Amino acid sequence: MRWLHKKALKDINSINKVEETFGIKFPIDFQHIVKSHNAATPYPNEVDTSREKGKAFGELLNFNLDASDNIIILYQELKDKIPEKVFPITMDPAGNFMCFDFRDDEAHPVVVRWDHEQKFIIEKSELVILDHLRESDYYHLDFVADSFTTALANLKGEEIEASESWDKFQNTETLKKFSGEDLVQVNRIRALQGLPPINK
Repeated sequence: MRWLHKKALKDINSINKVEETFGIKFPIDFQHIVKSHNAATPYPNEVDTSREKGKAFGELLNFNLDASDNIIILYQELKDKIPEKVFPITMDPAGNFMCFDFRDDEAHPVVVRWDHEQKFIIEKSELVILDHLRESDYYHLDFVADSFTTALANLKGEEIEASESWDKFQNTETLKKFSGEDLVQVNRIRALQGLPPINK
C-alpha cells in the first residue's frame, strides 16, 4: 500500500484535541496512521460496502487544526446529516465520507460509509424522497469493516507508486489503464499538480 500527498502533522497533540472536541477516543491503529500519513490518500483506494461495490475510500481528513479544511470544520458541516456518535475520517472527491461509528461500542467503533446522495424510492416512474424526522435518516450509512485496520486490508484496485518527479502522472498513456474510482483519484492527483484530467 502507498500513501500519497500526506501533510505532515504539525502537532501530535492535535489528535487529542480532536478527541476532546468529539468526546471520543480514536482507535490506536487509526492514530498511528494519522501520525505517519495525515491527510494522505491510500492506494489501492477502492472499498466494498454492505450495499455497494468499488467505492472510493478517499483521503484521510486533515488533523492540522490551522487548516481551513481540518477534520473538526468538516465535521461541523456534516454533523446534522450523520447520526450522533458517528464521526468522519476520510472524504472522497464526490463528498462521501468514511466514518467511525461509535454507537454500539465506544471502545471499538466500526467503519461505515456515509453517502451524500439522499435515499429515494421509485414510484410510478418518479424519484421520491420520503419524509424523515431526522436529517441524518435521509442518507445511507453503509457498513464497511469492523475496524480501521480491516478496512485498509480490504482495499482493492490499482496501486499507484509514489514518484518524486510525478512522471507517472504526466504519462497519459500509462494512466489510461485506470478506470472507475481509481481514475477519479488519478485525476484528482493530476489536478493538484496542475495537469489536465485523463479522458478515456
